[in-house]
Amino acid sequence: MIKLPELQIGNRTQQMTTTFSGYNRQEVLYDGQMYDTQNLSGDMYPVLGLRKRRGITSFDAGGSTDKLTGINGRDQLTFVLGQKVYYNFLEVTGLTVSDNEAFCPKQIVNFGAYVCIWPDKVYFNTVNLADCGSMERTWPAESSGITGEDISLVMCRGDGTNYDMTQITVGENPPADPANGALWIDQSSDVDVLRQYSSLTEEWVEVASTFVKIQASNIGAGLKEYDGITLSGLEAVDGTPEKIQAQVAQLNGSYIVYAAGTDYIVVAGLISATQLALKDQEVHADLKIPDMDYICESNNRLWGCKYGLSDGQVVNEIRCTALGDFKNWSRFLGNSQDSYVASVGTDGPFTGAITQRGYPVFFKENVIHRVSGQTPSSFSIQTTVARGVQRDSWRSAVVVAENIYYKSRDGVMMYDGNMPISIGDALGGIHYSDARAGAIRNKYYISMMDAEENWHLFTYDTERQIWYREDGFHALGFGYADNELYMIDEDNNTLVSVNGTAGDREDELDWMAVFGMQGVRYAPGQNGYAREDSAGYRYLSRFNIRMYLDEAATAELEIMYDDDGDWHRMGEIRGSRTLKDRMIPVMPRRCDHLRFRIRGHGDCRIYSICRMLEVGSDG
Repeated sequence: MIKLPELQIGNRTQQMTTTFSGYNRQEVLYDGQMYDTQNLSGDMYPVLGLRKRRGITSFDAGGSTDKLTGINGRDQLTFVLGQKVYYNFLEVTGLTVSDNEAFCPKQIVNFGAYVCIWPDKVYFNTVNLADCGSMERTWPAESSGITGEDISLVMCRGDGTNYDMTQITVGENPPADPANGALWIDQSSDVDVLRQYSSLTEEWVEVASTFVKIQASNIGAGLKEYDGITLSGLEAVDGTPEKIQAQVAQLNGSYIVYAAGTDYIVVAGLISATQLALKDQEVHADLKIPDMDYICESNNRLWGCKYGLSDGQVVNEIRCTALGDFKNWSRFLGNSQDSYVASVGTDGPFTGAITQRGYPVFFKENVIHRVSGQTPSSFSIQTTVARGVQRDSWRSAVVVAENIYYKSRDGVMMYDGNMPISIGDALGGIHYSDARAGAIRNKYYISMMDAEENWHLFTYDTERQIWYREDGFHALGFGYADNELYMIDEDNNTLVSVNGTAGDREDELDWMAVFGMQGVRYAPGQNGYAREDSAGYRYLSRFNIRMYLDEAATAELEIMYDDDGDWHRMGEIRGSRTLKDRMIPVMPRRCDHLRFRIRGHGDCRIYSICRMLEVGSDG
């Protein structure tokens, strides 16, 4: 009897994927992860689906070349187009910003009912758009022709009430037989002192606070009590006594306005003269806003940071405005409503600023400065040496669910207020820079450039910790308003709504998912993850894909064997608006490992993918 050889049944395995867990650009992928994605989303997790089609608003009507240079949102959207500012898609008439490249992109910060725009230092009121203009105030206007000859200086009380200088004795000796309340400017020492007579004690008591009223046309216009201003150009004419010349010269510098009217301001000082003439030269009374690298709002104050030259001095400081007053950076009265300024000792420029849980946070590339406290006397700056915001990626810092997400030099980070941790391992070892980001609900969007200057838009689900690459969108910035996230498309100069609620909807999307190597599987072991696949060559016999395809939508499956760079088309599926299993047979071809790709056009949802693999001989 002739015996026939016994045939061995091949080692057949079935791999089923029912959970799709996003983008992973690393060498080792786990089941359901994808090496590359395009226009896909985890919104229907664990099902694999498409992102929403975006809405696009264009501004090139009539051949306009104005560029979008800034965006921010809150209740309504604010954006800058050329030299114009728009709020809720309405132009803020009367407000102009610079479209010079050195002044772009814009930083836009909400402050109560106001919106502040940097570095132009302008503002507008969201309730009354007619209330807008420059935060700074310069006096006099260039065309006014006002000089020192048009200005008078007189002694006054803090509320602006003038003293009768003819009733004030000026000299080294007090007047004889003074009445109660009589005034005497005591010149018996190097520094003149204003004294008032008390008949009760029969003594001349020093008046601790003395004030000077500076009078000129429109000098007080736009100023209010406790504004911090800078005076310059005040100088007495030649021949004025030296002591009085020194008193006038001392008025040049930074001062608090204690009272103001259209044609006068009151500042602290003393003038020992009943008559005084000033030189015919330019005089200025300006409310200045310091240059800031980055700004944010926290607890009814505007905060900023600056590294480098400021008014001719090298600074490395963090500062804030007076309470409730975004125009006043120089109010120092010694109370809880004061402005605040502090130098920091860390080296290098600031790279970003944002508010987290009511506290301002300032970044350098290797340092995080966090300010705590409620009043200037209690403010303190905690310094943490850690991975901060990458230079030129200040727009990547966004708060999502009370945590700050941002791009550092090493990758994307999450900072909860203690120490930052990396969340961008799935993006692989690719170097990205110039990142800009936004957020809607639990999703973080970040657009950044790789080393070859190609742009990528990624999304990160902060709850499920899943990444997706959407496409090559080049965002200038993001703004969230009215349950929608808006992006500026810097390449096409358009305003884009992520969920398509504003603008013209995109056409049906092309999409793609590239899965990891099949046949090289990893599982948890005692020393991390270990390869557990069996020896021998493999071949794939078929795919079973359970999916939904919209009518007229298509999908096709391709395979790459042993990373040879060639994609082989296995079959195509056409939509029918039904959910069902689709079987795609594969011509057996032995390989050590393979990758497969599904790509298509139109609405699609993938519920599961089943692969039938068989192991062959080593030959």
